[in-house]
Amino acid sequence: MSLVNKMLRDLDARRIGDSDRAAFPTAVTPLAARQESRRGVSWMWFGAILVAVGLGTAVWFGRNVTPAAPSVAAAPAAPAAAAIAAEPAVVANAALPSLRLDNELSAVPARAAEPPRKAMAFAPKATERPAAAAPSRPPVVALPKVPPVSGEARIDKQVRLPSAAERAEIEYRRGVLAQRQGALEEAAGSYRAALEEFPEHAAARQMLAALLIDAKRFDEAEEILRRGTELASARLASTLAWARLKVERHQAPAALELLQKNAASGEQSAEYQGFAGALLNRAGRAPEAVERYQAATRLAPNEGRWWAGLGIALDAAGKGAEAREAYQKARALPGLPADLAQHVEHRLR
Repeated sequence: MSLVNKMLRDLDARRIGDSDRAAFPTAVTPLAARQESRRGVSWMWFGAILVAVGLGTAVWFGRNVTPAAPSVAAAPAAPAAAAIAAEPAVVANAALPSLRLDNELSAVPARAAEPPRKAMAFAPKATERPAAAAPSRPPVVALPKVPPVSGEARIDKQVRLPSAAERAEIEYRRGVLAQRQGALEEAAGSYRAALEEFPEHAAARQMLAALLIDAKRFDEAEEILRRGTELASARLASTLAWARLKVERHQAPAALELLQKNAASGEQSAEYQGFAGALLNRAGRAPEAVERYQAATRLAPNEGRWWAGLGIALDAAGKGAEAREAYQKARALPGLPADLAQHVEHRLR
């Protein structure tokens, strides 16, 4: 408002003073004074309008800072109404001195005394989007629940220990490797360890007995083989090995007795039947030997040894023609030992 008062004071200063007015003629002075008075009133009107327009513009821009609303749109008309209401007051007081005019003009913007209106907060409509939406968090994805693992599908992480048969096989292979390298004592120790782990390991028992026989430790070998005859799975192999050992020790009758004792285990073995036939033929029991050899040839028809043994048993039984046929079959088969081959050729001449 000090700016407006300053403008009005400048206008009063521009008017002709009383000393200047006295220099004009009397007839002219009243007209000039009247014109001057009218001109002052016009300037006052012009200033009031400028003030009103300025205040209205300031109020308009001040209220438009906040978001516009339908009810607030009519607010700019208030300054104009105030300006219109102030016009009669200015006209009625046009003849007052400049000081009173200044006071009147100072009181024109009565809206300055209005209490500040409370800003109304408008909630956005459902169709409106907020100006600045807070960043939303990504949706939480619910992971599917994994069904509990059933007891049947459980992974057993326990280390499986080798069985007794597997441990015996490991020891047996160590013994074979040591025997090939000439370490006979080490080999014998591995074979014994294999039998301690799994007594039914027939191969380990046979290899250990063979090492003991080669070392002329016959009693130990017989003990190893005797224990084998007590086991069903090792009975046949232990019986044959033990019978051969008895023959080596010139105990053929004891060997034949051993074979007859365990005959049930060798019914389906060509090796057992042929060995029994040889011991029976040596014992002078040719007809029984023929039966054992015939059983061996039925079980292993491509084995020349049994055909040669059958020919020898038939010769001893006085059946030369049948013996010749057996010799012919033995000569036709491969793998015949040298001594038997010579005997067969001699009998076929």
